[in-house]
Amino acid sequence: MALDDEQDFIQQQSVPATGSPYSAAEELRGRPPLLDQYSDVNQTKRTEAAASADTPTPVSEADTESTVPARPEVIGSASSQSGCAPTLYPPAPAIPPNSPEPAAHREAERGRTEQPSPEAIEAVGQAATLQRAMINLGEMIGTKYVFEQTLDADAPIDAEYLAVIRRVYAKPRSEDTDRTRSPFAQALQVLRPSGSVLVINRPPNSSRTTTAYALLDQLVEEGLISEVRPLSFGGSQHFPARRLPHDRRCGFLIELPPDEDGFQVADTFGSGLGKLGEQLARRDNRLIVLTRPEQWRRISHGAPPSAAPDLGDIHPHDIATRWLLAQEPSFPVNAWLGRADIRQLIDGMTPTDILNVTPLMLDEHRTAEQLAADALSDVTRDSAQQTPAERRRSLDDQISNVVAVLSNWEDALYEWHEPEGRVRTSFERNFLLTAAVLRGDPVGHVYAKAAELTDTLDKRDTPVPVHGQQAPGVIAMTKAIKARREEDGTLRFDRPHWDDAAIEYFWNDRPLARTSFLKWLAQVPIDDTGTNKEALETITKDARRALAARIGEFALRWAVRHRRQEPLEAIVTAWYAHGTDKELWPLAVKLLDNAAIHAASAPYVHSLLLSWAKRKDASLQQAVVEVCTGQFGRRHTGKALRRLKRVASSGVPEVVDSLREAIQVLWADTSVRKTLFGYVVDWCGDEKIRDTVGHRTFTALAASSAPQADRVPLVLHSDTTPDSDEEEDFRPPVAGLVTGWRTLLRQATGAAGDRELDRAIFLWLDAALERTPLRTIILDTLRRAVDVRGPEGPTLREALRTCSQVWVQSEDRPYSHDRANLKLELSSLLDADLAKVQRLLLQEDPEAGTSEEREAA
Repeated sequence: MALDDEQDFIQQQSVPATGSPYSAAEELRGRPPLLDQYSDVNQTKRTEAAASADTPTPVSEADTESTVPARPEVIGSASSQSGCAPTLYPPAPAIPPNSPEPAAHREAERGRTEQPSPEAIEAVGQAATLQRAMINLGEMIGTKYVFEQTLDADAPIDAEYLAVIRRVYAKPRSEDTDRTRSPFAQALQVLRPSGSVLVINRPPNSSRTTTAYALLDQLVEEGLISEVRPLSFGGSQHFPARRLPHDRRCGFLIELPPDEDGFQVADTFGSGLGKLGEQLARRDNRLIVLTRPEQWRRISHGAPPSAAPDLGDIHPHDIATRWLLAQEPSFPVNAWLGRADIRQLIDGMTPTDILNVTPLMLDEHRTAEQLAADALSDVTRDSAQQTPAERRRSLDDQISNVVAVLSNWEDALYEWHEPEGRVRTSFERNFLLTAAVLRGDPVGHVYAKAAELTDTLDKRDTPVPVHGQQAPGVIAMTKAIKARREEDGTLRFDRPHWDDAAIEYFWNDRPLARTSFLKWLAQVPIDDTGTNKEALETITKDARRALAARIGEFALRWAVRHRRQEPLEAIVTAWYAHGTDKELWPLAVKLLDNAAIHAASAPYVHSLLLSWAKRKDASLQQAVVEVCTGQFGRRHTGKALRRLKRVASSGVPEVVDSLREAIQVLWADTSVRKTLFGYVVDWCGDEKIRDTVGHRTFTALAASSAPQADRVPLVLHSDTTPDSDEEEDFRPPVAGLVTGWRTLLRQATGAAGDRELDRAIFLWLDAALERTPLRTIILDTLRRAVDVRGPEGPTLREALRTCSQVWVQSEDRPYSHDRANLKLELSSLLDADLAKVQRLLLQEDPEAGTSEEREAA
């Protein structure tokens, strides 16, 4: 049985009688324009509606990465009545006289949205699942709408997003009838005092993020905080109190990054909660920390016992109820969830699984309503060709369809593949598979590609005779796979998710054909260029991009679902070979980058990127570097840094240039600068990669100016505040700068080229001239970089002297007295170092004379 407040919620939605699913009330009511069909046309309409709404923030487990199968965090739901009795805490602001909408006014006073839009509810649900998130030329609707801000974005959570959480969150069940002693109420009790820190110690995909937002939303309702903000943990092992923002009356949410190869949150994190609380209390803030049980056991020493209360369990039935009624207030919840087969289906499901099921229920219910309404109004398209069963769909049929979809229609597909009395041809099987993968493509294109796939899988010496009239034609093949040709020339299956099920059936039924199938699939958008003269069909650039996006979507979903790299690896390898300057490669990178910040795919994609970073394959490593340069690198800097370290250590020449931009992107995160600079120095000191990786990455920091301060080297610029902690107030040690500069000076005509060396010298000497505080460290670094004994010393000194003289005066640089004086000062330092070396040589061996070093002077 559901919670009491859930029953109140159900009653508020005015659920009609559950007798006939075709009641007049249901037929005539306005239907929300969401989840009507799974067709691309209707989906595009929903995309446009979602894109026009305000952008809420995400429920994200995007920072969860593990080598074991794990589904992403999502879900639950909070009604506006959630939490303890508000009479114990500050009352709501007074309502102005003559206010026509007091409830709405109270919400507006707190910056809250009373009722979320249907598009917002759907977008949050879609963003929680991978199955329905990517449509419309490869753009993720849920990501585009919900994930503009992520758990690492440090931006306030949108009011409409919190309104969705309030509407759909199902609180943990409690055996105690006293609501003030429920797990949710006890967590609120811990969180209410100023400066409090609450630890939610739960595994991923257990509604932990949604629970955190529901708790913070309740604090907004009670007037204890004014806004909710996620925080980034950063790339360090520590989260010092000084890193907390200076905002007042905020509720912060931070997720601890998972332990992985080469990184662990510090064991002392728990003992530091007290200092965090003191800093929070100074500005009347609160903080919720998300962690995992195995991680919390390791880092909890010294934490107050009450910091991580038991939050109980959220029942799958409650989650399904809240989501169904939030999207469809008149949905017959009792009729559906009361059925034994549905109860067995959802019992034990994770929140993400439930969010994959509820859209199926809504689709079936709405389709049945539409069929019934069309039958009554006698305006059904092609009604003469439709059977009564097609015009009406009983509740039993609706539930059967949902159960069949979740079993991937395996029994029905077996009956189709193995019909009685005949043998299904290979061409028929492949036409079904091709139509499923290339859904939305013109049927003529599907027909040609099905023949090509048949030739590939069967390894035929002679191709399928589709150019004449020997093989069955399009009409025969369409009827053979029980599809319907639409007016726009595409194919459509009547059974929901039949296309996905057909692919799943092939994947499980033909394991030895998977590799050949994936190679063919990756090649399809490469081959489809220009005009198919025989079919009189033109493959436009937009159509080719749409096809590539659908193939990429398929590869991603199957890779995540089966936790296998092969689908994505086939796409990346083929599209890289086609050319990184061609249109398909950016699509592959964008697909991976979006998936790396999407809650449902991020855990697996993060581990996949780490695996690819270790492999000496140029295409895979190039993908890793470019993803680390994108949204993933900006939002998960620490993880991106560790993956780039693996790529750099392998020293694959083709990806060296791409590392430069990635290093600059990651440098923007002050918390990783110390680690990142250490990596660059190590690469400059490694003889195997110093002339390639070391040179290019140090040049990225030394020869580029900081965006916030022109004419100051990026590596020397400090953009921290006076109270920044030691890690954030990073100053590169001179010894590390010397190592990098020696690598740069060794290659005056190397990979970076003379012009890049000139740019670095010019930038550093300009900074020394214009920025007095930097003058000492710059001159000291340059003099020590060339202070080398042996034959290399004269070469380094000559390169430095030549570049500095060009800096003083050249064809395009008029003479400057100030520059000349600085250059003279630098030369004097170099001469002093030479004299010192000469004295040391004479002391060690008086007979050595002044041979080598005097020559160099």
